[in-house]
Amino acid sequence: MSAIQNNTVSNSASNSASNSASNGINTKSIGGSATAALNASASSAAQIQDQFMTLLVAQMKYQDPTDPMKSAEMTSQMAQISTVEGVNKLNSSMNSLLSQMQSSQAFQASSLVGKSVLVPGNTLNLTKGQATFGVQLDAPASSLKVNILNGAGQSVDVMTLGPQPAGTVPLAWDGKDINGNQLPDGPYRFQLAANVAGKNINPTGLATANVTGILNPTANTSAQIMLDNNTTTNISNVAQIR
Repeated sequence: MSAIQNNTVSNSASNSASNSASNGINTKSIGGSATAALNASASSAAQIQDQFMTLLVAQMKYQDPTDPMKSAEMTSQMAQISTVEGVNKLNSSMNSLLSQMQSSQAFQASSLVGKSVLVPGNTLNLTKGQATFGVQLDAPASSLKVNILNGAGQSVDVMTLGPQPAGTVPLAWDGKDINGNQLPDGPYRFQLAANVAGKNINPTGLATANVTGILNPTANTSAQIMLDNNTTTNISNVAQIR
């Protein structure tokens, strides 16, 4: 028996079930071809459902009485449209959740404007003889050493600190060199060395920066904050708000 085409269903609408049987029409093939056709032509789950149900009703109406459609086949075809509709609803829910998360991130980022934060970095700015920075430790350290460098990369001071807890540790420098002389205000850098569980490591440094603005999240990025050192960073990188 030859497979029925879509126009066969339309042209056979006036024929009786017995004529369909005697002409040898194989209406069972509608299910597979209909699914492929619907996936290619329908732009939404609602359109797919309408077209699917139309073809399914036609299939049942003009089926061969001597070989009727099995209930399992009908259940399988109904499950196909339910799956398509379910996936569509899931995508809609996920998009809505993503939009809510992005809005929440943007709100959180906007609340940081004008505030000072600690973010990953190794720079510090000496202002009026004071500079703040920090370190991120994954585990408690038995000792911590901070080497302060000037703009030329020369070491001007060394801070030897005792045990430090795990987590975000805020630090401060008084702007004096190794001999106790006050250094001029301006940009400096720092290097870190810590001893954790008997091993020497270089932990993550945290620089102090002021938040000057935000970049709203997009479909592929999360909220970004703009800093006064002309850089941007993800809001999730903020280790501490000062």
